[in-house]
Amino acid sequence: MTLIASWLVRWIGFVALAGLVGGFVVDLFILPAGAPETAVTRRRLRSLRVGCTTLLLLAAGGDLWLRAGTMSGGGPGAAVQAVPSILTRTHYGSVWIVRGAGLLALLPLSRASSRGLRGLGALVALGVALTVSLTGHAGDWGDVSPTAGIDWIHVVAATTWTGGLFVLAALMLRDGPRWPIALLADAMRRFSGLAAWCLLAVVLSGAYASWVQLPSVAALWQTVYGRVLAAKLLLVLSLVWWGAVNRYTVLPGLGAGRASGVLERLFRIGRLALTGSSRVPHPALSSRLAAYVTREAALAMLVFGCTAVLGESTPARHAGHLEHRSAPEEPVRITMADLHASGGVPRGWSFTPPAGDVARGRQVFVRSGCFACHAVAGESFPPASGVGPDLTEAGEHHPAGYLLESVINPNAVIVQGPGHTGPDGLSIMPSYADRLAVQELLDLVAYLRAL
Repeated sequence: MTLIASWLVRWIGFVALAGLVGGFVVDLFILPAGAPETAVTRRRLRSLRVGCTTLLLLAAGGDLWLRAGTMSGGGPGAAVQAVPSILTRTHYGSVWIVRGAGLLALLPLSRASSRGLRGLGALVALGVALTVSLTGHAGDWGDVSPTAGIDWIHVVAATTWTGGLFVLAALMLRDGPRWPIALLADAMRRFSGLAAWCLLAVVLSGAYASWVQLPSVAALWQTVYGRVLAAKLLLVLSLVWWGAVNRYTVLPGLGAGRASGVLERLFRIGRLALTGSSRVPHPALSSRLAAYVTREAALAMLVFGCTAVLGESTPARHAGHLEHRSAPEEPVRITMADLHASGGVPRGWSFTPPAGDVARGRQVFVRSGCFACHAVAGESFPPASGVGPDLTEAGEHHPAGYLLESVINPNAVIVQGPGHTGPDGLSIMPSYADRLAVQELLDLVAYLRAL
């Protein structure tokens, strides 16, 4: 149930952010300036932006509560108690505070009628979009990184495009029939051009994100993350198709100008091959325009649903971590006489703890707050705010016995250097010998070994 709630909260947040960004963009760049026919639409846009900002505030609160429950490992009561620590001691908390402040500032800015305040509101909305990237998978590479920046471009382009569709479907096409046909055609032409640039940015940034998160093309059908991503890509292709239908068949009939070039010719050939026709009857243009835009908006809602699921899924590049299980080792067989003769332990002996459960170990890692000091690339934990060593490849470098010893007796082996020792020369790692049960320790070590 918690996972479903997380998906729902993320989906609401994405849709509301798109409505907010799209509301500002349509108001500032799509609606012709000074046209008296658009006055009613602009008033409705202000109400829409306020509603989307309110939804974003509710979604932010829900996301904080759900994350606090995950990090604390307890129920709703434990989540509430963990919120102050999360807000003051984690990277996620810092970004959440910035997001909350931005949304509170957007409440009056969304109602503003002056162009200057609307422009300021649009900039604040883009800042809120940045917090989405910094608390998602892209944030694992750091706040100031190409991956986070490209993801932000992806979010901005996607919300501008789809948010514009939401506004068109909900408001403009409702008021548009009362406008002069030239005014409607001008607004649709502007949005079509903007959507084309947004699509280019979405494709390029999405291709980069896929390259980062997918270890191979086969991951598209071999992992849960890949299959959801594949479904999202199919939905985006459908969205692009109906957008092309509008751009190349409907808008020219409204007087928005006939598109020309290679893309237009390819579209007409493809439409002829798929439907047997490359034209839309002129009398149906207005109703077709409304139907197609509404269909595009519905597809965009489904795309955001897939995006919400991806945000709560382990990226395909790291999906193998949770599937990894330590292979059972062959027991050492030795007589008691030989054991005593070799000093009480077999030659080459090292402590080997029993195998634990990787998934449960990840829960122990989260519940114990290990992410506050140790980074694990590819995980959805908040970026580490402490000074502990990066654990991304811990399992590649250390055997299980050493990892367990580090958890329960960190001063047995003291690694010299920053992130390992304090001013007293001892390990900065606290002992968890009296904090975790034996099975929890074994599960935690299994998770570390899987990294």
